[in-house]
Amino acid sequence: MTWVVTTDSNTCRIYHYQKKPAEIKLIKEIKHPENKLKNVDLVSDGPGHYEASTSGRGTYSPHMDEKQVLIDNFSREIAKELDHGRNSQKYDNLIIIASPHMSGLLNQHLNKNVKDLISHNIHKDTLHLSDHELLEFIKAHAKFPNGGE
Repeated sequence: MTWVVTTDSNTCRIYHYQKKPAEIKLIKEIKHPENKLKNVDLVSDGPGHYEASTSGRGTYSPHMDEKQVLIDNFSREIAKELDHGRNSQKYDNLIIIASPHMSGLLNQHLNKNVKDLISHNIHKDTLHLSDHELLEFIKAHAKFPNGGE
């Protein structure tokens, strides 16, 4: 069985994909609409300030901005969902379709067992496609050796 994951920074859809007859079926959708917000809407106040013992003052700046933290947490949640599906033997092949940035974040959080099941990692944002258009995209871009599923 094959799962197809399409994701951007705030929506993830997981589909079951069958090659013959070609069809996809939405299994789960995960949404994090707060990831669309601007940083100014996410942070309640400004950065902290400090006064140095020598002359001068400064501002603390976060290592990652709040929006990036939310997107990273979202990719971690997707990785957990994929690992749960693997542990439950719901798929044995995985196709990931995501922007290069989101694909990189997701890859950081996937464990080796899930990574071993990835047959295709396509760097493209396809969430705007209808199910029929997505199916055609998969058929065109996810060629399997030996005609496998």
